[in-house]
Amino acid sequence: MAKEEPSYAQLTREVVHGSPEPLPVDEIYERVNALRSITTKNPKQTIRTAVGADPMIVNTGDGRYGWKTRVINGSKLRYTLRESDLLMEVLQYTDELFDALCPTYEAHELYKDLNPIIVKLSDGTETQFPLEDLYPGMWGTHATEEFWDWLKSQKPTAGDQLIISIDNAEERKYSVYFQPRHQRDESAIAQRNQEFEALIRKLLDRPYGAAPWVITTHALARGYYQDDIPPDPLYEIWRSHIWSFIPQGVDIPTHPPVEIDPMLSALFERPAQVYDPENPPDVPKEYDPNYGRRRARKSVKAKTNDFTSYTVRVNHRALPKVWRDIELAEDQTMEDLHLAIQQAFGWYDDHLYSFFMNGKAWDSNAEIGCPWSESMLHTHQVQVGQLDLKEGQKFLYLFDYGDNHEFDVKVVRIDTNAEKGEYPRLVAQQGDSPPQYPDYDEETGEYNWD
Repeated sequence: MAKEEPSYAQLTREVVHGSPEPLPVDEIYERVNALRSITTKNPKQTIRTAVGADPMIVNTGDGRYGWKTRVINGSKLRYTLRESDLLMEVLQYTDELFDALCPTYEAHELYKDLNPIIVKLSDGTETQFPLEDLYPGMWGTHATEEFWDWLKSQKPTAGDQLIISIDNAEERKYSVYFQPRHQRDESAIAQRNQEFEALIRKLLDRPYGAAPWVITTHALARGYYQDDIPPDPLYEIWRSHIWSFIPQGVDIPTHPPVEIDPMLSALFERPAQVYDPENPPDVPKEYDPNYGRRRARKSVKAKTNDFTSYTVRVNHRALPKVWRDIELAEDQTMEDLHLAIQQAFGWYDDHLYSFFMNGKAWDSNAEIGCPWSESMLHTHQVQVGQLDLKEGQKFLYLFDYGDNHEFDVKVVRIDTNAEKGEYPRLVAQQGDSPPQYPDYDEETGEYNWD
């Protein structure tokens, strides 16, 4: 019986795990292909999918991807002792501490290691922290008698802190030392907190925000904890003033005004500004996730009888026989088309996206990106009628920069004498919608659309 070949996902893990340094995606592709020829329809996408799907492969922020337990080495985290910790002799892991001490918790079984970590104390003593499910939703450890004897010798009180260093996450080796509250370098810690708060704000300002575990992995992988003076715990920095709720219908400015750039204005001979994707300008309330569920804007021209409409057929490239026909008025934007597609297929509008007018993914010269992308043109600023579309013309709608769902969009009808009504609208359809999150086949590196 022939030996079963390893899947592309497994080979991707092996390549990244075996590299002492993080690698760019192209290099990962070359190394996997050398181990087993990649024969899928889109070989590089197979590797991109495998990289994005594996929790142990993390983005280091410079276009490279490394193995998590290697990338996070050298990080230092701060833990504030609570009265309950000292009374019950238990450490209740914060989000970042759980991520640092249990980095393989979500890993493939081959790489998962939840054995007790080896902890070196400041007096040279070695002890262990076993991982314990303290109560629903809370992980932590009662640690060992040696640890609590050492800590009590420091005469701790609530508010004092432990500094925990990741020495070698693969070997489960860590160091811990004690820092009384009065010995904190408040000025330096305040600076680190400001840097970390800026990171939190940046991640939360994305259209769909970020969960705490996303923030901690992002920070660990990109070196935010690679400093002798770590910031305060995430829960102490993540205050309500960072992430506040905006009630539905309350019309308040959500983005700061963007200053006009004089050099760009002179170049284009009109007022111009540097586009900030973190704070995109001119985003109508209907498109802004800060106001609740986003929706397409109604056409103004469609209230009259003098406008052109465009009907497009949209199908996922994985299931070409399943399609939706959507009709838009000429004054509606590519953002309206995106939102209409999401509604027509019943998907959750929870990722970034772009249209590529030449049908080629990631060709920046033909890209109209979402308001939060770094493209030159943006969906909320481009009307359908400005694109000089022709019947039969095709372009690409790419949704979710991680999973890379590719939809073909074909112009099937242009009506220069369209009827008055509400646009965009679904005018025809065929087949059940494909799943937004299909099962992932490790062998082929592709999704199972069945």
